[in-house]
Amino acid sequence: MFSPLNHYNTVHISVSLEASTGGWLYLVQGIPYGLQDKFIPVQLRSHGLKYSSVSLLKVLLVPWVAKGLLAPLVEVWGGRRRWLLISLLALGVSACSGSFTAPADVMGIGCMLLALNIFSAIQDVAVDGLALQVLPDEQLGLGNTVQVVLYKVGSLIGGAGLTYLLAFTSWTVTFIMLALVYFFTAAFASCLSVEKNIPVSQPSPEIQRGTATKHTQSQDQPLYHIEERARHKPTTETSLRSPGESRAKQIRDILKEVVHTPGTLWLSVYVVLYKMGERGAINNMPLFLLDKGISKQTLAFWNGTVCQGLSILGSFYGGILLAKPNANVKTLLIQYSLYRLFAIMIHSFVVIVLDEFGFLKNVFVLHQLGVGGMCLLSYSSGVVSTASFTLMMQISRQCSKETQASHYNALASIEIAGKLSFAAFAGCIIDFVGMSWAFTLFTILCTFPLLVLKAMPDQLCHLKKE
Repeated sequence: MFSPLNHYNTVHISVSLEASTGGWLYLVQGIPYGLQDKFIPVQLRSHGLKYSSVSLLKVLLVPWVAKGLLAPLVEVWGGRRRWLLISLLALGVSACSGSFTAPADVMGIGCMLLALNIFSAIQDVAVDGLALQVLPDEQLGLGNTVQVVLYKVGSLIGGAGLTYLLAFTSWTVTFIMLALVYFFTAAFASCLSVEKNIPVSQPSPEIQRGTATKHTQSQDQPLYHIEERARHKPTTETSLRSPGESRAKQIRDILKEVVHTPGTLWLSVYVVLYKMGERGAINNMPLFLLDKGISKQTLAFWNGTVCQGLSILGSFYGGILLAKPNANVKTLLIQYSLYRLFAIMIHSFVVIVLDEFGFLKNVFVLHQLGVGGMCLLSYSSGVVSTASFTLMMQISRQCSKETQASHYNALASIEIAGKLSFAAFAGCIIDFVGMSWAFTLFTILCTFPLLVLKAMPDQLCHLKKE
């Protein structure tokens, strides 16, 4: 006999297992980004590599730009679980290959980073689909807080963590231990089912039986809220696919719905701009301070540990703010985007006034102001990231079940394309026009997302519904 209580407990145990698995996967997924963003640049710059050459390594993040195209393929061919396991095993093999490269071998390091980015992007598609499947609307803020925080914890491990590990071991041991993390995660993920592909148009028998009495049995509402919400979504082409329908047509239908979802254009413009100036400053200020005499160990502490910790704290606090009733994402984004702009203005002051014009020839003050600006920038960008990804997921939830992951990954691809396109060439700008003009440009770019937010329709930015 069907028992509502047993069904409720089974569903929530399954969701908890999937949520904890997804959290660990987001943490592991952040390691390659910390490796490429903080660990590798300092190592290469300390070996005399130019700013332009270091920043061009950001081009290796291009697989993340293709997430929007990878998502329909993952959904149609093989499914999330298979691709998740393939990507984790491939990440382990890629990390093993890094143990055979030399710290100054730019080509070998570049090949390893490219492989890590390819398979991390595939892993991210599968995990994002899991998050969209598990999280109810009222928990989007909390879910994105967990996602962003754990991803940044992984980035902290990949940046400062690997730097500290390298100081006590060797390059080979460091990457072998990284590979073991991926192999362990693959073994862990293989024991759990991360796919529950219940078609939207075919509710489970329990839901069909419970529909007639759900209005008189309010205590049974938790059993139905996720499925009922899905059943009452507008019917789309992608939610009525027949089993024999061609995969090519399925992909076309998914992409068509992604483009026509309300709010997609506004979000696309915003996410392509909102990280440009920030990434230019946050990537190059540590290298500037390294040139001005700060040690790699001190830089690893402040940039890799303290700043990353503040970024995590900012993401966590952003989730708390979004959890409030009728939270307005637009107001939150504007407020902390202004704080972020002020932090980059501090960096510009350090580079232009203190260094270029030599207004105050005191290296200690220059270091302290530079680090202080990095701390403020990290904290404010943490809040901005959580709020931005929550807004992206909120808009994606308007799509049919089969299209949500593709829509979200399309927005994420545009976000990565925006910050990647600029971060990859920020070093070239520094080498060509100088540090002062480059930071002036970073400051100007940070004003653009504020203008877009001001013009964005208010109805897109209310997290809670009336």
